[in-house]
Amino acid sequence: MDVDNILRSLGKYGRYQVLQLVYNLFCMPLMTYSVVIYVFVGHIPEFKCKMSRENLTKNFNETHRSYNVTVHSRQCNVILETNRSGILTQESIPCQDGYEFFGQETTASEWNLVCGAESLGGMSTTMTVIGQMIGAALFSTLADKYGRLLISYTNFIALALCYVIAAVVPWFSAFVILRLLIGAFSEGALMTMGTLALEMFPAESRGFINYLDSIASTFSITSISLVAYLLRNESWRYTMLGAGIIGVHSLATRWILQESLRWLIVNGRYEEAKQWIKRASRWNKMDPSRILAKFDSEVQSREQTMLVDENTELTKSEVNGEHTRTVRFHSYRMKEKLSVLDIFRHKQMLRTSMILWVVWFVNSMTYYGLFLLSGTMSGNMYLNFFLNGIVEIPGIFLFWFFINRYGRRKTCVMFHAIAGVSLILAAVLNFVGDTPVLKGLASAMIFIGKSMITGSYTTIFIYTPEMYPTNLRALSIGMGSAAGRIGGMVSSFAALFGTYVPWGPGVVFGSLSLLVTILFQWLPETTGKQLPNTLQEAMSFSALKDNKKKDGSDCCRGKYLEYNERYI
Repeated sequence: MDVDNILRSLGKYGRYQVLQLVYNLFCMPLMTYSVVIYVFVGHIPEFKCKMSRENLTKNFNETHRSYNVTVHSRQCNVILETNRSGILTQESIPCQDGYEFFGQETTASEWNLVCGAESLGGMSTTMTVIGQMIGAALFSTLADKYGRLLISYTNFIALALCYVIAAVVPWFSAFVILRLLIGAFSEGALMTMGTLALEMFPAESRGFINYLDSIASTFSITSISLVAYLLRNESWRYTMLGAGIIGVHSLATRWILQESLRWLIVNGRYEEAKQWIKRASRWNKMDPSRILAKFDSEVQSREQTMLVDENTELTKSEVNGEHTRTVRFHSYRMKEKLSVLDIFRHKQMLRTSMILWVVWFVNSMTYYGLFLLSGTMSGNMYLNFFLNGIVEIPGIFLFWFFINRYGRRKTCVMFHAIAGVSLILAAVLNFVGDTPVLKGLASAMIFIGKSMITGSYTTIFIYTPEMYPTNLRALSIGMGSAAGRIGGMVSSFAALFGTYVPWGPGVVFGSLSLLVTILFQWLPETTGKQLPNTLQEAMSFSALKDNKKKDGSDCCRGKYLEYNERYI
C-alpha cells in the first residue's frame, strides 16, 4: 500500500500534520540535554588544597622549625617554602583534608572530582553515551514492535523521573547510574519521535523535515545554557531539576500526538488507521470519504495479493520448469533476508562501511568534544556554550544549499576540510599567545569548525542509508550511530585533555577531519541515484566508483542494467 499517496491526499503540509510536527519538535529539549548538561553541572570551579593546622604541624620537622617557612596552598597540593639563609627550597605535600571551592556548587565540588579524581567526571559522561547506545538498540526495536507513540511517552516518563531523582541523590555512584539511564531513555525518545515525525509526511518532504529537525535540535541544545545561567547562583541540583521540569509537558504526548499511520497500516491495524485518516481530514477541513474508499480498496487488494503469493509458494512445484525458476527468483527478491554478516562478506560493502564508521566516529567526537570544551574556553562559560550552539545554524543552512547542487560526497568533503583547517588554526593561535585578539580569533575558528562539523553530521545522516540495500538500511544507521557513540565516549575526556594540553583537542579534531576528506575519495556519489533494493544492486552501485572508464562511462554499468532488465 502506498502510504505516501494517502498522506498527499490529506495535504502534504496539512494543518493536522504540521501541528503534530510542531509539538513533536517542542518536546526536543528534554531529549537533547543528556550529554551537554554536564558542561554546567560538572564544571570545575576555582579551588585550592585545604590543609588543617594539625596535619600541617605533622609535616613540620626540626629543620622547618629552625628556618622561616611559608605555606602556599595550590590546587592539588601544599607547598612548604623554606628560607635557609637566603636559599629557598620547596617541598610538596599532598592534600589530606580535601579542597576549598569558590563559586557555584557543582558535582566536582560536592564529590571532590578534581586532581586525581577528575577523570571520574568524564567517566560519568561516558556512561551517558553508553546509555545512548543501549537505548538506540533497545527502543528502536521495541518501537517497531509496539509502536512509536507507546515507546515515546514511556521514555518521556522515565526520563523526567531520572532527571528529578538525579537532582536529589547524595551518592556519586547513583548519579552515574542515573546518567546512564538518562542517556538510554533520551536516545529512545529521540529516535522514536524522529521516526514519528518523518512518517507523517511523504518521501519528497522528508529532507525538509530533517532540516527542520536539525534546526530544532540546535535551539534545544543551546536552551540549556539559559537554564544554567538563570540558576548560576544555585546548586547544580537545581539545574538538573530545571532540565527535568522543562520537559514535563512531554508527558502529554500520550494524548496530543498520534501513532504513525505507516506503522498502523504495516501492522494491519486498519481500523485505527481509518480513525487517523478521519481525524486528519477533520483538522485539514477535508472530506475523508474519497480517501477512505481508496484506502479500503487498497486494503482488499493487499490482502488478495498476499493470498496469491502464499498460493504461489505452495503450488510452484506443479508448474513448468521455466516458470518455476522465475517464481523462485521473484520470491527470493521479495524476501531477501540480510544481516550484518553480509557487510563483512563483500569487500566493496565492507570498505564503504568502514569509511562511513570512521566519518561517524570523527563527527560525533568533534561535535560533542567542542561542546564539552566550551566550559573551559576563556570568557563567559554560558555565552561560549550558547554561541557554540548557535553557530550550528550556518552549517545547517549550507547543508540545505549545497546538498542537491554539489552532491553528498563533495558537501561532506567541503565541511570536513573547512572544519579541519579551522580547528588546527584555533590550536595554533591558542599556542602562540595569550592576547585578547589571538584568543578571540581562536574562538572564532572553533565556532567555524563547529558549524562545519554540524553540516557534515546532518549530511551523513542522509548519505549513509543511500548506500545500503533496503534490508540493511536501518542497520546502517544503527551501526553508524554506534560508531558515533564511541566517538562520543572519547569526547567526554576532551576537556580533561585540554586542561593539560590546551592546544591538543583542536589538533586532534582538526587532523582527523582532514583525514576524513581523503577517505571520501573511495565513496560513491549517491545524489539523484535510485536507492538500491538488494545487496547485488548496492554492490553494483558501489563498484561504479572503482571502475570508471576514461570516457566517463561505467564499465560495470552494462551488467547493472542487464540485471535490472532481467529481474526488476
